[in-house]
Amino acid sequence: MKKNIIFFAISLFILFFVRDTFANPIQGKRFELSTSASFLNIKNKGYDADTEFNLRLRFGVFLSGGLEIEPELFLNIQEDLEYTGAFFLANIAQNFKVSKKIIPFILGGAGFGNGTRFYDVTFDQDMNVMALNFGAGVKLLFNNTAALRIEYRYTWYSGRRSGFDMWGDPYTYELDRKDNNIVLGMSIFL
Repeated sequence: MKKNIIFFAISLFILFFVRDTFANPIQGKRFELSTSASFLNIKNKGYDADTEFNLRLRFGVFLSGGLEIEPELFLNIQEDLEYTGAFFLANIAQNFKVSKKIIPFILGGAGFGNGTRFYDVTFDQDMNVMALNFGAGVKLLFNNTAALRIEYRYTWYSGRRSGFDMWGDPYTYELDRKDNNIVLGMSIFL
């Protein structure tokens, strides 16, 4: 509870007492391209190695007053392309200009895909998955064109898959998962 009160107080300070809070965060820039990526190779005794490339891409468009539409795509491309996981999130972010080098933001959105993300890997779960996404973070500017992006994300996934098990009996699997993630990435402003 104490953390929520502190977060709320800081948010109010940013919203009401900081000059130019809702200004476009980077003068003359209309777009933000950001990414984070990982490469994973798993080798289990008795099994073939599995190699995966995980990519998170975001392309944001600043509308006005720091408001940004920020869709993002998560891909997990495996050696066996049949099991490639993909997830799309459509986010709306509000950026707050508090100094020349620090831009806090909040975001929310919804998405869909064929699986869920887990440790920033999108796993194909052979079902349609829907998600709600909320978060907050900060962009630490290096200059007028690049920034380090650090954020917290809360995502709720839901989905359902029905089928038959190996004995021919029907089953239904219901997905109801909530994730808390810390994300580190880079942004380029155009």
